[in-house]
Amino acid sequence: MGGTEVLKQFEIALDISRSISNRAFTVVEGDTGNVLHITLTDDGEPADLSGCRVLAIFSKSTGTSSQDSGAEGGGVTIGGAAMNEVTIRLFNTSFAPGMVECELQVYSGSTLTTLVTSAKFNFTCRRGILNDETVCSTNEYPLLAELMAQAAEAVETAETAAAAAYAAAAATGQDAHAARHAADGPDPVSPGSIGAAEEVHAHGGLTGDGRLGTAEGCFAMTGAGGLLMARTAEEAKNLLNITAATGVEAALTASGWVDNAQTVNVEGVAANSNVIVSPAPESMQAWAESAVYCSAQGAGTLTFTCTAVPESALTAHVLILR
Repeated sequence: MGGTEVLKQFEIALDISRSISNRAFTVVEGDTGNVLHITLTDDGEPADLSGCRVLAIFSKSTGTSSQDSGAEGGGVTIGGAAMNEVTIRLFNTSFAPGMVECELQVYSGSTLTTLVTSAKFNFTCRRGILNDETVCSTNEYPLLAELMAQAAEAVETAETAAAAAYAAAAATGQDAHAARHAADGPDPVSPGSIGAAEEVHAHGGLTGDGRLGTAEGCFAMTGAGGLLMARTAEEAKNLLNITAATGVEAALTASGWVDNAQTVNVEGVAANSNVIVSPAPESMQAWAESAVYCSAQGAGTLTFTCTAVPESALTAHVLILR
């Protein structure tokens, strides 16, 4: 059973020649029950629209559209006692959210080719609360939220358990591997079986822990093939065919460095002396880390240079050759 239409109806006064103020009004996007009743005048006098064709032109945020009295179902009719009333049943495509401007184009004459355009009027369109982004409310939403929280908690618990299981499996695998290759295991591995030395022998070269031999008070020098070795002063003298040699120590203080250089007094050194300088065993690591070397000599002095200033005092062994 049909019912009475509920319409929004708006009265508008419009003049062909000049603008007229009208009360502001608003329509809602998507509505189909908006009706505009426009009274058209020409400088205040009723504009006779008998036999005319009227187009309503709308400019909106999504473009331009029109409704035509000359088209069947165009939504525009002409009437009134003075034939100057234009009724527009607004199509929902004639407006969009934002400001909408409208003007009337009136075609008259025997061939409907004489055109006059009215002044403009405007109105506002707003979006309805119900639109394509609206979510339908139901009583099940709290239950859904609770289930989602439970699912997230279950995922976190599963991830924690998986991580613990992986760690346990890895530890078990490492223990089993170590037991298999232990000395009393089914597949024992010894240094010799994998090509490693059973013991460490320095023979004058560097050991794995950075020591150069095992004796104290030796000088570092190279032998055949550039092999680094440690020798006593007497051994070094014989190897170098030196008739006389004097061994002394030079003390480098931590605070004596100036622009990464330090000059110290060394008794017995001449400007043209042949000297062999090496770090004392206790200074070897800091010496190497700071890249210390003897860069110059003078009468009774030696100058040392470094790339990084050592934090502790260093001792150098100096062999003066004659």
